[in-house]
Amino acid sequence: MHYVIYCRDNPSTPTRRDEHYDEHRTYLKSTAIKIVLAGPWLDEKGKVKIGSMLVVDTESIEEAKAFQRNDPFARHAVWSEAFVNPYVINIDNRS
Repeated sequence: MHYVIYCRDNPSTPTRRDEHYDEHRTYLKSTAIKIVLAGPWLDEKGKVKIGSMLVVDTESIEEAKAFQRNDPFARHAVWSEAFVNPYVINIDNRS
């Protein structure tokens, strides 16, 4: 099943994202979890990274939540809050 992981950056620690970015990328590349898509959430002007959104394909919501909790951005308090919810892809017209 697909799950969306939506995380907001901690506004009181704006430098942590850059400090832990390489560790975060390594974690995403090395996981056994299938990542459907992932990327930063930007402010309205499209300039400043203010969070992250991922869509993952896992067996359970518990697995998706554990994946989020173990992310270096979570462990180093880059994110101030995170939400993990089931997600249905109804349309994908990329092909």
